[in-house]
This record gives sequence, structure tokens and C-alpha cells, in this order.
Amino acid sequence: MAIDAADPFKNDVLNRKANVETLTQFITSYEQSIVLCIDAGWGQGKTTFIKMWQQYLKNLDIPTIYFNAWESDYTDDALIALIGEIGLAIDNLSGENKSKAKGLFSTLKNKIGYLAKDASLKEWLPIVATIGSLISGGRIKADKIAEFTANLGASLAKDQIEKYEKSKQVLFEFKQALSRLAECYCGNDDKKPLVIFIDELDRCRPNFAIEVLEKAKHLFNVDNIIFVLATDKTQLGHSIRAVYGQGLDVNGYLRRFIDFDYLLPSPVRSDFIVSLSKQLGLDKYLNINIFYFPAYNYTLLNILKDITYLYKLTLREQEALCNILNIVMKTSTQFTQEEYILLFFLSVLKLKFPDLYKSLNRGSKSSFISNVLENINSQYPINTNNDIYYFEFLECMLLSVIRPASRFSYTKTIDDYVRKYNFNDVKKQKLIDSFDMVKRSEITIQDLLEIKNTIEFSSSFTLNWAV
Repeated sequence: MAIDAADPFKNDVLNRKANVETLTQFITSYEQSIVLCIDAGWGQGKTTFIKMWQQYLKNLDIPTIYFNAWESDYTDDALIALIGEIGLAIDNLSGENKSKAKGLFSTLKNKIGYLAKDASLKEWLPIVATIGSLISGGRIKADKIAEFTANLGASLAKDQIEKYEKSKQVLFEFKQALSRLAECYCGNDDKKPLVIFIDELDRCRPNFAIEVLEKAKHLFNVDNIIFVLATDKTQLGHSIRAVYGQGLDVNGYLRRFIDFDYLLPSPVRSDFIVSLSKQLGLDKYLNINIFYFPAYNYTLLNILKDITYLYKLTLREQEALCNILNIVMKTSTQFTQEEYILLFFLSVLKLKFPDLYKSLNRGSKSSFISNVLENINSQYPINTNNDIYYFEFLECMLLSVIRPASRFSYTKTIDDYVRKYNFNDVKKQKLIDSFDMVKRSEITIQDLLEIKNTIEFSSSFTLNWAV
């Protein structure tokens, strides 16, 4: 979704404005540094949420930096990646603040060499080289190595103490310079923090994700800086356990780095799919009453909403679905209502069950239909509270592909199907009523293959959304 600079909530189909306003009031009430986690599952709109929030803060003259952790996890050190993003933001400053920020950033770069995770390695290189010089022609000078390591032990102990004292001083100077740099971004307004958004942390390599958390909490824990992490904490927990073991108390571990959690409210999926269809102009195709259900004032859009709900499509999957429908409806000939329903269903299969979708071909007609019906019943149990027969109608359309009603007894077809899944009498009656309607317009395997071809054609196009 595009974020309008003047009005970041202009295209806010999930009504996130109130959440953003509340969180802004929350983070600006803290004078000290905090780490806030925006927790939501994959495809639930985290990226769009923090980008709307970032633009909202910009409009309040609150400085922000966006750091996509996943795009940076190819680097060896998270600290360097974070400092690099802060340095890039200096170009947005002007006047005295920009000049001052450049000087402070130079100080940070001088300190970072000491704080980087491989800094101690350089100190070991001369030691390794010395030991190597005591090995000549494959023969080890044991007495010389013993003498060297004895002296080395005392020297290293002294060096470690001095290094510890030095690291404390360097860390103090680093944080001091970082806090003053944040002031430059804030225009010396102590009521405005520098807000650093970290996105896609749950997609990073486990070691890199952990390192980002550690650096953010320990090295950036200074006045004037607030971190906002957008992540799926469940997935992040899997990454952490991959490093520290499955028995780790992940919540306890994360409490060391995250001060506050904010569970992003789950959107009403049906509202989202309706909003997307309006934005793309699909509503003119979908706001058509299904003539099979005249008494219910039931439209194609209602069917799309229900399929989206029953198959639990994430927001990102709904956008992908609308992308398919947008291309198909604007490039293909007019579909019948039956074909629209099959288009919705096959598109959902492509997104949620790609292997099942790919198995659709002329040679596997019976096995495909059998597997699809099994899939439907796993999503749509008989106790589902639904008075509309559209799913039974879909089931009967699929059954007619392998057993056309014009040539076979639909009564036997339904009886076999009811017996296989042990359906109750209510479900059976829905199937009977639906099969009466299916007989008017039978669906063939060729119809399914043609719909699949139009879906595949749509995959050549992409629609630029950001969830």
C-alpha cells in the first residue's frame, strides 16, 4: 500500500490511525531509551503499519530512521549495519546540525573499530605469528613455546584487565557521542526522540537477529533514542532456539532486550478484501447477485469474503489474490458466475496449497478432484454456521467434473460422497439442492484447465503492495 506523505492514513483500510496515535503518545512520554516490539504474524501488516507510523512521526517533526534488518543480514556485524543507517540519515539534516552530526559520526566510526565483534581477533594475530615462528622445519621448539606461553599468561591477564578498563571508557564515549548525535536529528528538542524502526527481524539469520537485539539494547541504550521492532515474536523465538537450544525460555530471554510488547490487533479479514477490491475497481465485477441464491441477496463479493475467511488468508495473501483477480478480470473474457467461483477457489489453492494446485491436469482428473474435496472438508467442517449453499455448490461443481449429472445419477453421487465423509442430513440436503442447480451448467476438466491458464497468465504481472 502506498503511504501518502501528506496523509499517511489516506489508504488505511485497516483503521490503524488510532493505534499509531496511542503508540506515539506512549513513546514520547519516555525520557530514557526504550525498545518497543510490534508483534504480529507473517503477512498481518507490520511493514505497512510502521511505515504509516514513520510518516506520521515525520509530519510531527519527530526524526525517524528505517532499518530493514533482513536486507542487511549479509553483513558480518549488526553494529556496523546499524551505524551505517544512522550515517545515511545525516544527509537529511541541514545547517549547523548537519555539520555537528558529521563530526559526531566520525567519532562513532573511530570507536566502532574497538567495539566490533572481530576487534579482538586482530590482537591475536601477532601471538599466532610468534608461535608459528617457534615451529621450524616441522619440529616444535617445546622449551621456547613453554617459556613464551608462561610469559604470555601473565601478559594476557594484565592485557585483559587493561582491555576491560579501556572497553568501558570506549563504550562510555561511544554512547555519549551517539546521544549527542541523536540530539542533532531532534534539533536539540529534548521532547523529541530519534525513533529507529527495525523491520523484518524475524526473517534474518538467527545469529544476526540476536546480534541486532543485543546491539540495540546494550550499545544504543542512550537518551534520545527509541527502538521499535516489527517482528513475529513466535518466529523470532524459533530463531533464538536454533542458536541456544530448544529448551530455552524464549520469553525470559527476550525480556532482557525488549522493554514493551504491543500486539498488533488482528484485522477483520473480510473488511480488508472488500477494501482491496474497491481500490482496484473489482467491485463492479463482484457486486453481482448470485442467481442461484436470489432469496439471500448474495453476491460474488460475499463468496470471495467467505472463501478468504474459511481459508484464513493473511493480508499479504489477500493482496496476492486480488492481484490475480485484477489481471484476470481485466484481460479475460467475461466469466460465468460458476467460473468466477472456481476462479476464486483455484486462486486460493495456488496461494495456500501450491502442490495441490499444480496437480491439476487432464491426466489426474479423478485424483485431483478427490484431493480437492478432501481439502475443502478440512477447511469447511459440517458444523460450520453457514446458511448459504455456496460451498456445497462448489463441491457439486467439482463432483460433476468426474461424474456429470447428465449421464450419472446425482443421487448416487451424493450418497457416495455423504457416506465417505459421514455427513449429517443437513449437509446432505444442501448437497442435493446444490446439485439440482449444478445440472443446469455442468463444469468439465477443460473449464478448470482454462481457468488455471488465466491464473498462470496473471502471475506474469506484479502489483506493488506493501503489507
